[in-house]
Amino acid sequence: MAAGFSENTTTTLERNGWSVVELPHGLTLEVLRQQDAPFRGDRYFREFAGEVAERPTSEGSIAVYPGILEGTLNRRYEDCERLLGEFGRALPDGCEALIGSAATYVYLLGRHRADKGTFPIAGFYTWTSDRYRDTHLVIGVFGRERPIVVAPLSEKQGKGVGVMPLILPARVNLNDRGAGCVSRQ
Repeated sequence: MAAGFSENTTTTLERNGWSVVELPHGLTLEVLRQQDAPFRGDRYFREFAGEVAERPTSEGSIAVYPGILEGTLNRRYEDCERLLGEFGRALPDGCEALIGSAATYVYLLGRHRADKGTFPIAGFYTWTSDRYRDTHLVIGVFGRERPIVVAPLSEKQGKGVGVMPLILPARVNLNDRGAGCVSRQ
């Protein structure tokens, strides 16, 4: 059962600059590479991918804001996670804010470019939930033709890194009309 946003929540999100996108099932960075995602090079795949435990994406609706969440730029992962949690408390019941996987961000960046002609977060990185050893991966956009950079980043660093926030509808009871998100059966 894939979760989806209610019609009212979708309208409110879109009015406030968010895009609601249907995320396909089973995406990983390698799958996206095979689909010719515009990665800047193959260093990530040669040097780091073998030690990253990626979980494929799950099918369902996701809302993305095409920018860095205010207050998260130049912060460590844990600080960004806390700030995103604070942001999430203002969301409708049944919705949660999160830091997405690297594959989720690469897919969403590609969709944004296909729909709007530009990549969001150009010149910046977003933290991802994917771990490499004792740190997390970041996704950045630098350049025009093949601009997507994937790399692990030391938690002590973080200059130019923030969070591109995502909102996920949690599974809720369909009979709960007050909820902002609903489950599709």
